[in-house]
Amino acid sequence: MRKGILLLLFFAFISITNAKTIAISYFDNSSGEVKYNSLSKGIADMLITDLSKVKGVDIVEREKLEKLIQEIKLGQSKYFDPATAQKLGKGLGAQNILTGSFYVLDNTIRIDARLIDVQTGAIVLAEEVTGAKNNFFSLHSQLAALLSKNLKVEYTPAASGLYKPNEEVAFTAVVNYSNAVELQDEGMGADAKLLLEKTIKTYPQFHFAENKLDELKEWLKKAEQKRDALISEELKNTISSLDSADDKFGMKVSTIWTTLFSSYKYNQLLSFNTSLRKMGLNEKRKIYGEASPLTFGEMMLFYDCTALNVLKKHDELIDASKAFITAYPASMYFQSVKINLETSIKEMEKRENGKKGLENKLGSEALEAYLKYLNKLQWRTNLQFVNDKEYKIYKQLYKSQVLSVSKETLDAWSESGKFREFTEFFDVAKSFDDTETMEEIVKVCKKIFTADDDQEQALSLENKLAEYKTKSEEDAKKITDLENIAKKGSKEELEKVVKWLFVNEKYNRPDLLMTICERYIKEFKGGTPDQTEILLNAWKGMIVNTAKLKSIEEAKKSFETLKEKAADFKDNNAVFEKSVREITLDLKNLQNDYNSYLKNIKNTDPMIGVLENYAGIYKENYQFTEEAYTRKQLIDLYKLDSDKEAIQLYLLSMSYYNLGYFDNVKKTAEYLKEKYPSSTYSESISSILNFMPK
Repeated sequence: MRKGILLLLFFAFISITNAKTIAISYFDNSSGEVKYNSLSKGIADMLITDLSKVKGVDIVEREKLEKLIQEIKLGQSKYFDPATAQKLGKGLGAQNILTGSFYVLDNTIRIDARLIDVQTGAIVLAEEVTGAKNNFFSLHSQLAALLSKNLKVEYTPAASGLYKPNEEVAFTAVVNYSNAVELQDEGMGADAKLLLEKTIKTYPQFHFAENKLDELKEWLKKAEQKRDALISEELKNTISSLDSADDKFGMKVSTIWTTLFSSYKYNQLLSFNTSLRKMGLNEKRKIYGEASPLTFGEMMLFYDCTALNVLKKHDELIDASKAFITAYPASMYFQSVKINLETSIKEMEKRENGKKGLENKLGSEALEAYLKYLNKLQWRTNLQFVNDKEYKIYKQLYKSQVLSVSKETLDAWSESGKFREFTEFFDVAKSFDDTETMEEIVKVCKKIFTADDDQEQALSLENKLAEYKTKSEEDAKKITDLENIAKKGSKEELEKVVKWLFVNEKYNRPDLLMTICERYIKEFKGGTPDQTEILLNAWKGMIVNTAKLKSIEEAKKSFETLKEKAADFKDNNAVFEKSVREITLDLKNLQNDYNSYLKNIKNTDPMIGVLENYAGIYKENYQFTEEAYTRKQLIDLYKLDSDKEAIQLYLLSMSYYNLGYFDNVKKTAEYLKEKYPSSTYSESISSILNFMPK
């Protein structure tokens, strides 16, 4: 019998030690919808929570993942990248790591997932699940089942007890859950708790949120105990030395109050008052003897109100102030407490009123940011470098973020020239002969621009489209001619196009012009000054269009080839030198234009502008929690230039300050001062730190 038990224990031990260690990293947001950024952590957190209940596999805690990410400062790295995932997996001691991305469009969400062997970097599993946003649990269970099947462990939704088959919650609840996870990571646990409580109240069947709230409450409890322990350690010697029977007891207590207050130690002040109450102190007792009008109860409550006011704890302040005004209406501090109470009530009202119409305000700010980005495409300096593949990306962005806006969002947009800004992409589409998109722009404008002036502009745009279609039919023949010339044109035909390149540029077929120029260079040589000029014009056309269609570097190589042929043009040296100077200038200008295109469009993420606008709207509407969260995302997820990062760090400090998260203020300010010591924002934040609660 004993041997049997030992054998069972041995096999159990073997089973446990053979359990695979799996890490689940965050999921990349590839949809371009900023409001879904937090799902990156939310999707991972729900999978970790659920799969942690599965036997035969060890799931790395998300807190360890978050800590590692902060330590190695991944920044803009994409979690879906196998190299990044492998690096994380090794750091977490996992054998496999699951990574992925998600894409949200209208009412549909697609999640792509990869399971990677940490040791080899090989992709073990690559799957995609797609479904309705409000059927998120269905997608979650599909992912969990696929992973479990690959790991050869048994999985059912009922295993964790967090949801049942066919049970669903609104997608909004999942987003709220994800936001709460992010807020907790940013040290804003109280806000995360409020958001989860609100979500559970609306969606009581959302057991993931209940589970997370329980974890968060325990986390907050430990954090509070740690803070109290630190404060108590500082005060315990002072408090233990106090003797309420001492004649100078009131004087000693008053000295402690004054010292804590003047040194900005407001949390310690609150803790000290709590300790006094625990002593069983008679609150009606006079502080300085019977002749004194001040009682311990009055002064403790007054200092509570003052400390809570500075600490931005408005809810607690309102309760404490009401208690003070009720108990001590004749107090010399009555007016001071009343002013603080009124200020807090107004602050809370501003925050509540700021929520009204916020969705449309945010939508209009996102619209403005995307248009500010996309409308730069119309600049000739940028458009000349956009190829068909890139155009499709820009077009998709325009359709999903601009053409899909509601009339309510459009009405909330404060831009004066709305119609013009909204429709500038029409000319970009025209450059790519994209009549389908042009028609869609006209159709949307006629629907959502209802004012008389706007309707006239919509009609004008429709006429512009009709004119373009008519002209396109005329141009089609010329383009066909160019195609034929590029393939098998005679010398005279090639020469005519090369001679009048700038005229043919209007047909927007640089590929044909480049081919024609290449053919002419290959098949014909210069002779007379006129023929040499045409040949050099062909070189110029080929080099310039190579720069636009391929790369500046390749164009420069072609230019070097031309300069090496200087001997071929010795009879027309003046013409050759003139062409070299012109091409040199053209390439210089093209290089500057291309650098501008990279800076303004290609290497810029439009979500930076969206987040900047979001943060500004949150600030204007007193939604400081959302402001802090948004600015933190800006700094953590995107590569900002030094000026932008400095101001965002300063504004993040201010949003933390408005929330009363003074530890976060200090941490952010120290980072700002360390990274940008000479910045004016570093100087500004220093003065705030000097008078901030300790």
